Amino acid sequence: MLTLVLAESELELMPVELSRHPAVIAHARMRGKPPTQILLDSNYHHAAMATLPEGRRRGRPDMTHLFLLTALESVANKQGQLNILIHTRDDKVITVNPKTRIMRSYDRFLGLMEQLFEKHVVPDERQPLLTLQENISLQQVVEAQKADLVVALSKDGRSVVLHDYFKEVKKQKKNHVLCIIGGFPSGAFHADIETIATEMISLYPEMLPVWTVASEILVNYGNMHR
Repeated sequence: MLTLVLAESELELMPVELSRHPAVIAHARMRGKPPTQILLDSNYHHAAMATLPEGRRRGRPDMTHLFLLTALESVANKQGQLNILIHTRDDKVITVNPKTRIMRSYDRFLGLMEQLFEKHVVPDERQPLLTLQENISLQQVVEAQKADLVVALSKDGRSVVLHDYFKEVKKQKKNHVLCIIGGFPSGAFHADIETIATEMISLYPEMLPVWTVASEILVNYGNMHR
């Protein structure tokens, strides 16, 4: 089993302090929602985010969208080998049913996430595809999975060839591997990732997009378990 945790993802509702900014009000009106019930999104709200703490890092739901499209359509997921969790900067955790099919339309995805933040489950409790829990730290997320190996992906980690790495993991009979991928565009983890992960590995000397890291993991892990 492979568990992917998108950690500290920049997925959050509009901060109250930005809700009266003209750019936010205009976008919320276009969406037909109150400003505090839409997602913070740098694509639309960059003017409002200029004075927001960590403003250059926040407001990136597009990264979660592309990550989910990559993971849910993977061979590993179709073969029942994948578990997906989204951890946000505010310590909210989204559990993703492997049968979920995320819409390719970004605007529809935003609507889905806004519905999830409001109701904590979509579409409903009888058929939950996405569920949201609050106040769960990254360390708690990882510990709850009880994985045999916890790997954090970082450009500052030990350089590996992923095919060879997973081959060695399989040889050691570590059957449940959990990989932590940062869900933010730049910078480092806020959590003390070195104490949470068994080890840190690097696929490339430079920071790679979330979806690239996810696809490399999924392909190489899948090839080891066919």
